[in-house]
Amino acid sequence: MKSIKHKHYFTILRCLWLCFFSFFSFGQQTITKDSTAIKNTVENHNSTIKNKQKKTILFNGVDGPYIIKDTLYRVNRENKLIVSPLTIKDSILVETDNKDFNTFFVALQPEYFVPDTNYELPKKMVVISDIEGNYNGFAGFLFANKIIDENHNWIFKDGHLVLGGDFVDRGINVTQVLWLIYKLEYQAKKHGGMIHFILGNHEILNFHGDYRYNQGKYIKIAQEISQLKNKKEALKHLYSQHSELGKWLATKNVAEKIGEYLFVHAGLSPEILDYELSLSDINNLIRLRFDTIKKPKNKTLNFLYSPKGPFWYRGLVKTRFQYDRIKKEELDAILRYYDVKKIVIGHTPVNEISTDFSGKIIRTDVHHGYQKFSGDTKGLLIENGIEYIIDDKANKTLLQQ
Repeated sequence: MKSIKHKHYFTILRCLWLCFFSFFSFGQQTITKDSTAIKNTVENHNSTIKNKQKKTILFNGVDGPYIIKDTLYRVNRENKLIVSPLTIKDSILVETDNKDFNTFFVALQPEYFVPDTNYELPKKMVVISDIEGNYNGFAGFLFANKIIDENHNWIFKDGHLVLGGDFVDRGINVTQVLWLIYKLEYQAKKHGGMIHFILGNHEILNFHGDYRYNQGKYIKIAQEISQLKNKKEALKHLYSQHSELGKWLATKNVAEKIGEYLFVHAGLSPEILDYELSLSDINNLIRLRFDTIKKPKNKTLNFLYSPKGPFWYRGLVKTRFQYDRIKKEELDAILRYYDVKKIVIGHTPVNEISTDFSGKIIRTDVHHGYQKFSGDTKGLLIENGIEYIIDDKANKTLLQQ
């Protein structure tokens, strides 16, 4: 009986061992299978990331024209690059990338001149900034306020139009916006008017090949035209002295005085007074580095391109981690030095065209509408010395001081 019990005990123990081994083996197989699945998932995820990184940038909408030396490049509505010799210099077609398929023609200017820095105040002057490739908002605003007609021609007579910088990047009609300004600048002069294009940080970023804020189609066209894979070098080529738009933009100022108003994209910091620069000095020095981002051994020039420079500084509006908001006495010192009463800026977004420091600062960077006549695209009108807010529905209200 004892041996039989012992035998049964051994059998039971053996069964338990086999069950445990089977369960353990099954568990091991499950873990192995799960590990393989996880491994495959990770590999697929990494592959997806690599594919996204290698994803080909495509043309996406009408673009151009780009005139590089004696060749014209444009992307048509079928997203195809058209290359042709530049033969017709007095009627270059510009097509917009919008649902209205707006078009206009541009005559190339025979030469470009660096504008003056100081101007008398005209009877009527309109200011708008930070359009960022938004053709609909820009063109609608100009039309509603009788600056252009339906054929994109200047009808503002001897009025002045001040563009406060950042008309490139982010949007889908960058070249179209630039060509419209180009066209109107020439026409305005013929009628005794004037366009003042004040450069912003985004124009200068494009001079330097900084493509972070460009739509993909602009990187694509830059690579195709320049035949350079490097995105930075390709974009620099589009805004270089080889390019018609590049040569034209390089003549523009970053600061201008019109009457008792000083126009600058971002602002002037108190420290600029330490360098004892005139506005002409500022413009001429900054122009020296349009084609390079290398820091020269020039303390003044490096300061002008720093976060406290005239196309980056936000201290007229708010405190930043690099500096505090400007104090009243510091602002007054700047106004005295440059013999102006007010500084008009863009760059730092605000909800409405508005003033600060008892009207000494006028802020114009608002969130413009992306459709024509939305009522959201707004600018500043200075008429007979009185300041108004105007929009793309032709509304006009007095600017509160």
